[in-house]
Amino acid sequence: MPFSTDGVYNVRNVGRDLMLDLTHSSTADGNQIQGYLNNNTAAQQWVIKRQNEPGSANITVSIQTSINGDNGNGCFATATEDSDEPVVYTKQSFLVDLVGRADDTYTMSFTLGNKNLVLSIPSTQNSAGAVKLENYDKSSARQQWEFTRVSDLQPIGN
Repeated sequence: MPFSTDGVYNVRNVGRDLMLDLTHSSTADGNQIQGYLNNNTAAQQWVIKRQNEPGSANITVSIQTSINGDNGNGCFATATEDSDEPVVYTKQSFLVDLVGRADDTYTMSFTLGNKNLVLSIPSTQNSAGAVKLENYDKSSARQQWEFTRVSDLQPIGN
């Protein structure tokens, strides 16, 4: 399903068939973001909110874990802007560009930085793999992500 509105989503890596997952459900700064088998836990549910102007052709979003917050808590980032850099959890906010493909999947790159670096799961071991930055390769399925809506965001206050 193509990304269309704010909500809670599962994000699956097409090439590895692994879910974007907050390792051990830990919200400690620096915790590794990984690809992991689908286990239907909150560690694999991500609050995604559009951050671009209405009507814009760009899809700029924030992606936060749904753990410890119905409408998002923390984001993911990298320490440096290099290929093979691990993607980790942080309480800082970063924006991500979703670049749509014809098959309703997306590549993800940070809005501030090298547009040639995208999120990927370069390798796996024991049905899991670290999410890292990788130089964009149009033919690489491990750089393609599929978004499946889980729920709406929760109302704030009454």
